[in-house]
Amino acid sequence: MSGPEPNRDSVGRPPGWLRALTARWSTVATRGLSALVLLGLWWFVALFFEPIVFPGPWPVLLETGHIIRNERFVFHLSRTLFRVVGAFVVALLLSSCIGILMGVDETAERFFETFVLVGLTVPALAVSIIVLLVMGFTEVAGIVAIVIVITPPMTENVWEGTKNLDAELIKMGQVFGATRRMMLRDVVLPQLAPYLLAATRFGLGIGWKIAVIVEWIGLGNGIGQKLRDSFDLFSLTGVMAWTLSFVLVMAGLEFLLIKRIEAHLTRWQPDEMNQTSLLQS
Repeated sequence: MSGPEPNRDSVGRPPGWLRALTARWSTVATRGLSALVLLGLWWFVALFFEPIVFPGPWPVLLETGHIIRNERFVFHLSRTLFRVVGAFVVALLLSSCIGILMGVDETAERFFETFVLVGLTVPALAVSIIVLLVMGFTEVAGIVAIVIVITPPMTENVWEGTKNLDAELIKMGQVFGATRRMMLRDVVLPQLAPYLLAATRFGLGIGWKIAVIVEWIGLGNGIGQKLRDSFDLFSLTGVMAWTLSFVLVMAGLEFLLIKRIEAHLTRWQPDEMNQTSLLQS
């Protein structure tokens, strides 16, 4: 009798590295296909309009390349990113503290719930206008406006995650004499990681939209200010090109940074492949 093939495991499946590589390329191919479909739809819709009314992908891509090369793109991008990241860090600290406190203490939950609900219902544009009128058209005002808008939904994510913590795991840690630091590091934070990542995605996604609003209204630089310049010139190509340039940057942050962090923080959770392997073994 011959033994198992060297490139297959004991139950006839390909080795783990090959399955992982296949899954990765499948993911890349699927995302690439979705991008091509989106470009195709854009091109198809543009056929029914004059280029000045609704430009197709190619003119916008050419304008995007021109912007990146010649329009102080790095400077304006850095100003917008500074506002978004600065506000996000503050909001993440606030939402983590308040959300965890709401999840473990009923009095705190009742106290902060009103603030969260009100924050979720107030329009972001109204918040931006009020903050800029009160604090002036300053850098700090722009950051404060973003913090006020994104903190309530981020807090709601952390709050929900804290309430869904596995009480049995916490009790088990207490039985084995785990210190408070160990409980936080090894029991609480791993379970909160998916909720914190969801809050991160939401905070960054909404944060840059609010940054564009406050820059459009009155700040003297940033992507929002350049969008307004293009709008004043009735250049939809310019508006779409500046938008596309920043979308590409944010997509790069998502796929090159956030997803890597997510994979690292959730590596302890069995994926569908591992679950299938456990069932078959």
